[in-house]
Amino acid sequence: CLCGFPVYAGVLLQSKDMLVRVSRVLWSQLDTERREQHISCVELFCRLHCLAPSASICEDIICQALLHKDKAVRLEALHRFTVLWHLTREIQTNRTMSLSRSFDRSLCVVVDSLSCTDGSISAAAQCWLVRALSLSDVIRILEPILLLLLHPSTQRCSIQSIKQNLVLCVCESEETEEGEEEDEEEAESEHTESADTSGAQVSTDNTSSSSTPYPSIEEGGMVNGLRRVESGHTQASDSLSSEDEEDLELEAMAKSRLLKQEREKREAIDSLFRHVLLYPVAGGWRHLLQGLGLLDSLMRSSAECPLVDALSFTSLDTSSAAHLNLVSNLLQRHQQAQDGKNFYGCLLSPSSTPSAPPSLLIELLVSLCLRFLRSHYPSYLSLSPLDLQGNREVQVKSVAVLTRIVNQLCCTARGQDASDMESIRRLLSGCKVQQYALLTLSASMYISQRGTAKGQSKGVELLEEQGGLSEESLVNFGAGGGQEQYPLQMELLNLLQALIVLEYHVWSGETRESSPASTPLAREWQTAVLFQQSIKAAQYVQSHPITAQGMFVSAAARALQPQYGYAMHPHWVSLLCSSLPYLGRSLGIIVTPLISQICRNLDELVKLYEHDGGKTNQSLSSRKENIAPDYPLTLLEGLTTITHYCLLDNKRSLVACDPVDVRNARNAVIEALPQMLGSMALLWGVVMREEFQRRASDSGQSSRHTSTSVYFRTTKVLRQRILEFLLPLTGQYGVQVMASLGVVWSNRKSKRRHKNKVLPVASESRQTIVEMVKSLSTLHTDTVLHLVKEVVKKPHQIKGEQKSTLVDIPMLQFSFTYIQSISAQALQENIAPLLSLLRESVQLNLAPPGHFLLLGILNDFVNRLPNLDNKKDTRDLQEVTQRILEAVGGIAGSSLEQTSWLSRSLEVKVQPQVCPEADEPDDESAAQASTMVSSSAPSVYSVQALVLLAEILAPLLDMVYRSDEKEKAVPLISRLMYYVFPYLKNHSAYNMPSFEAGAQLLSSLSGYAYTKRAWKKEVFELFMDPLFFTMDASCAQSWKSIIDHLLTHEKTMFKDLMSMQSSSLKLFANADQKPMLLKRQAFAMFSGELDQYHLYLPLIQDVPDVSRFLVADFHPAPDISLAHNGYRTGND
Repeated sequence: CLCGFPVYAGVLLQSKDMLVRVSRVLWSQLDTERREQHISCVELFCRLHCLAPSASICEDIICQALLHKDKAVRLEALHRFTVLWHLTREIQTNRTMSLSRSFDRSLCVVVDSLSCTDGSISAAAQCWLVRALSLSDVIRILEPILLLLLHPSTQRCSIQSIKQNLVLCVCESEETEEGEEEDEEEAESEHTESADTSGAQVSTDNTSSSSTPYPSIEEGGMVNGLRRVESGHTQASDSLSSEDEEDLELEAMAKSRLLKQEREKREAIDSLFRHVLLYPVAGGWRHLLQGLGLLDSLMRSSAECPLVDALSFTSLDTSSAAHLNLVSNLLQRHQQAQDGKNFYGCLLSPSSTPSAPPSLLIELLVSLCLRFLRSHYPSYLSLSPLDLQGNREVQVKSVAVLTRIVNQLCCTARGQDASDMESIRRLLSGCKVQQYALLTLSASMYISQRGTAKGQSKGVELLEEQGGLSEESLVNFGAGGGQEQYPLQMELLNLLQALIVLEYHVWSGETRESSPASTPLAREWQTAVLFQQSIKAAQYVQSHPITAQGMFVSAAARALQPQYGYAMHPHWVSLLCSSLPYLGRSLGIIVTPLISQICRNLDELVKLYEHDGGKTNQSLSSRKENIAPDYPLTLLEGLTTITHYCLLDNKRSLVACDPVDVRNARNAVIEALPQMLGSMALLWGVVMREEFQRRASDSGQSSRHTSTSVYFRTTKVLRQRILEFLLPLTGQYGVQVMASLGVVWSNRKSKRRHKNKVLPVASESRQTIVEMVKSLSTLHTDTVLHLVKEVVKKPHQIKGEQKSTLVDIPMLQFSFTYIQSISAQALQENIAPLLSLLRESVQLNLAPPGHFLLLGILNDFVNRLPNLDNKKDTRDLQEVTQRILEAVGGIAGSSLEQTSWLSRSLEVKVQPQVCPEADEPDDESAAQASTMVSSSAPSVYSVQALVLLAEILAPLLDMVYRSDEKEKAVPLISRLMYYVFPYLKNHSAYNMPSFEAGAQLLSSLSGYAYTKRAWKKEVFELFMDPLFFTMDASCAQSWKSIIDHLLTHEKTMFKDLMSMQSSSLKLFANADQKPMLLKRQAFAMFSGELDQYHLYLPLIQDVPDVSRFLVADFHPAPDISLAHNGYRTGND
């Protein structure tokens, strides 16, 4: 009927119900039971579809079956469509037989079925796709999708063309307004001249004077005229005008400089938007979303790359399909509109267009996706929020499709030889994929952080006053803030990750540009120079990979800053961690700021945790943005991946890396170790605090504990992540880790200063560092002591931001606290490593605080292990003790000098001395003491050394030397007292801090009888010194103890003192001998205990006037605060 009887055909086509019935019959014939009728049914069905008044009649029947609720019906419909598809191949591909209509809607439904959640439906559609691609049907499949993507409503124009048109329009309107104003002025002047005839003579009389002001204002004539009239103020006006001119010049220079800076800044910003395309009308995003969704389903379903392979080898030939003429026509018109021409105008010849049309289907799809990515709505177009949101979804979808294409190209590139990569190279460079991806990412990041800037700078206002359009002002980004940019940025990061991998495979072993250098050294030098130029460039540099682009490196360095959005940080961390093997020369450049920013973000979270409930940190609370609860874990895992990749051997990596690049990155990461370990210590403090509070709540000491911070609820996982970061580093980089801990220790200063303490008292933050080290299973006590020894021997391990930091003193401070924290059993098991640390450290040129710490470590060790069974250990302990005490004794004598060149006697330097409790040096000054020379530094450390010896020396020697070895200590004590007695002989006011410390030392030492040979003679001489009582009242108690010990240890000393005749002494002047002797005899009795000398009462009574001295001088003032409670300068 349709073929041979046109009359019946006309009647049939006028009845819609009849068409539907016939269509249903023909569709039902395409089942498995009537295969012999399939060809004729398909031909009739196609003719009916073309002749029907509406294309939806036949399409509705197919689509209803493909979308039926019954799965069996849907599967049968897929089978029938497959039959229809294959039998219409010759009709659709042959231009002489092609018809005006195809089954586009049905094809779209089948393509959409590829992503169906029902496995049987998607499998059936997948089978159709694989078979269709194997039969070269890729153009037939893409035909309706391309028509959607090239719909006329999606036309766009470059932002440069629109900017030029707007500038021309503005200039024309200004010229028109100026012309109208001139016409009005001329009309007014003519009217005035004709109306004002009576005043013509007056005006001519004043012609010379009235016509000169306009030029004279410019030439300064008016100013001169004013000066001549006001001749009395000539000098003042001259000075004022010169000052005003200078001020105006300075202001003009400042304004010019500000304008220049703002122009450069504006130029850098506008360069981010010069690639943008603008839609002239709204509404085309619906077609684009539909087409991109179908394309995404096709790409997702071809996981084994058959679609990309077909796209890569299929040309855009208009003779291969019926509707490709329309596709080609639309493509030319879109390119014509993009170049600034009319979309509906006459088509230009291909030679007149600046850009060549794509020749392969994959080039066409990639270029279209990049156009959608670059397209925005202009700011002058009236839009609804739905239009803006729709365009953002188009951009995200286009990047997703691009990412799938690039991923499948990667799979293809892995299995090809280097010679077969040329087509992929041409695709990437011809479409400028990397350039547009980086530009779009940089622009999106700028938009997302732009909301944090409040107000405009003065330079921006000046630029706006001067006029001019900026590219940024022409683009409508919406008013939703930076969070609307996050979906696009996430997809762009996925695209960049795929492109980085593809670049590595495509250009692996190939030079991206020809190098004229001949020798290998010259080629390496030229490569390094070109890399530096690329890495510093603000724009995209051709022939360099993404990882060597300054745009990418800059974005990576800024990505984790708070103003770019916390929601994006995990995605950036994932990108950079997965791209580590491909970074090449950029590895060290990228990871250094990344590590630093990760540590700063972790530190900010800890500060927020510590101050929770109070004033929160501004950088975290200023942005109205939710941070994921696992945010610190994400950062910590990224930090672990980056650090371990750069520092540890990566034998499992499938990508070969240049050893030079890895070494440079390793050095950069080692320099960042102190900052990383500082963050680890802060996190460990959070773990300790949370675990302590949890244990307290479990034991019933407090209410049920709930963490105040949502980020640190899972402390068990956090502890595990910290250990996973630290443990692998301690084996290969133990010395660097320990030296970095020394830097961290130095930075954790105590807020409370402990007065009268020479040895430091560890703060809570420093205790946390010790606990963190103790939790590392790879760092046993002997290992820690060995590493500390290595760091102290070579303290220049870590380079800071400006200069290297000496970590020997902080390392010894850490050791002092660490040894105090371990058990006595652990100390017993590590005697040899500890003695080795002390022995080798005391031989070094340490600053005075270092020797103090060695003495403190030794004292703690001896107090906790008083008895050593091993005789060798005992001998070693005595040797170490002697060396350390001699070193501290030398520091104690640093404020002494020889009385003459040949004499061995010493005297106190005439210089001010600083008492430790009055001005306690902090850790930083102590750590840098060996590199600084100060006139007051020796006095500070000499007083501290005396105070420390007074506290430690006597009990230490008593435990180091056993009862049968006490005499061995006497020579050592004598050598130490050689530096002490000169301070006790000097009663000057400036020496009082050393005098008091020396008296305390002698007081503690004199309590042991075996030491008397080292001091009894000198003490008696000091006791008989005419200036003996010239001292501060605080020293009296020490001397009371010293004299008591002297008289107690020497049995006849008191009797001899009481029997001494003043005439036999030549110590004082004749007039003062008797009262001086009586005073010393009275002080001797006062120093003893109650009734200690009652046996000598007859002898005491024989001494004249001694009772009066005891009653009058000492009993009313037990502290013998002589000389007006101060110092005395003369004899008593």
